[in-house]
Amino acid sequence: MRTITTLLLLLSLCLSPLSAQALTYTLDSAIERALKANPTMEERLRALERASMDIGVAQSIFWPRAAFVMNKSFLRNSGSVGNTDELSSDTWSHGLRVTLSLFSGFTHLTNLQQSLIQKEIAKLAMRQAELELATNVKIQYFNHLQAKRDIRVAKEAIKRMETQLKASEAFVREELAPYVNVLQNQVELSRGQENLITAENALQTSRMQLNRFLGHDPGMDITYKGDIEDFPRQKNYDRQRAVILAMERRPDILIAEKSIDVARKRAWSAAGEALPKVDLTYDNMKFDRDYESSRYRDYDRQYWSVGLNFTWTFFEGGRTVFSTLAEKKQAEALAAAYKNSVEGAKTDVMTAILNIESALQVYETAKRGIKAATESYAQARERYDRGIGTITELLDAQLRLTQAETRCSKAMADYQIAHAKYLMFIGGEEKNGGKAQKAATKTAKTGSGEVFKAFAD
Repeated sequence: MRTITTLLLLLSLCLSPLSAQALTYTLDSAIERALKANPTMEERLRALERASMDIGVAQSIFWPRAAFVMNKSFLRNSGSVGNTDELSSDTWSHGLRVTLSLFSGFTHLTNLQQSLIQKEIAKLAMRQAELELATNVKIQYFNHLQAKRDIRVAKEAIKRMETQLKASEAFVREELAPYVNVLQNQVELSRGQENLITAENALQTSRMQLNRFLGHDPGMDITYKGDIEDFPRQKNYDRQRAVILAMERRPDILIAEKSIDVARKRAWSAAGEALPKVDLTYDNMKFDRDYESSRYRDYDRQYWSVGLNFTWTFFEGGRTVFSTLAEKKQAEALAAAYKNSVEGAKTDVMTAILNIESALQVYETAKRGIKAATESYAQARERYDRGIGTITELLDAQLRLTQAETRCSKAMADYQIAHAKYLMFIGGEEKNGGKAQKAATKTAKTGSGEVFKAFAD
């Protein structure tokens, strides 16, 4: 028994580092995990698989259809009869029927084209889900890192205020300062502790959101590594190129464009219902007839037949006309929605770049503010310790330092979040060249107005 207990203990010690490692993520590994484990991606994958199956359904109509058919009928005639076909009898027929659609008013062809486009839309929807999920993970990750930095800032501020509180208490004991200095320090210390609680709550909230995105229990204690200051910051963004990339690569824009094609195909399919339909049939049947009267001899026969069926439904109370018009109106509505989506995409890109530039400016200002606030606090602290400065001056300097550090932390997170949204708005990480690079080069020569005019058209 002791040997078994020892082995189990050793096994748990060996597995514990692996468990700890499995519960630690970087930003890249967190995104990778989310794309594999989040239920949203499973949903999109199943939708894509269904779209693939729909193509098979649309293709199947071009193949012959084989069916086993049978018929049982009873004929009872109580009056006079003119021939044996009118005699009371039981008939039974069964056999194989093969049907091949030769022409269906282009309905089958347009349905196949629709299914192919729908699969492309399903792929784009999956790509859109990947972009949105990765962006949400980035946003919560940077919120998490900001909260970690805010906690560090709050703890440093609390440490400074505790030191100031001890100094003010010593001055009061030596009767070198009034007791109100102690009270003011206590108030500021309480405020710093409130800031710490807020930052810790933000940390837990962002961790729960990240856990959910990664497919873990929200309450699980997982470590998300990194520091908000360690992530690079890009300063120059080409607005024209960004807009071109968005038009060329954003899944939602491409989905809107392909949805118009689907609506147009549906209009063609609805219009095709008014055209004739031609089917080729082959029957291989066995026929039995049993007469009720014994005066007549029962008989059976085996036969095959080939036929060409022509059907033209030329009037259905206007159903075909109204269906066609309805699908055309839907296509027109989707075209208008597409134009709106294009303008919205341009606005998204421009707004993201403005937010990025604003965050960078705030960050640079906050950095200078930290330097100035640190020097100001040091001077105020020295003056207070020498007895020539006031507690109000010291507390104001302390507050300005904490605020500058907090602004800097928020600006860094705001930049990273804006950059993450920017990447989503242009359709993901930018890759080499392609159409966007050529269009951007052309724009530089002809002027930016031509690009926006081209996309508007």
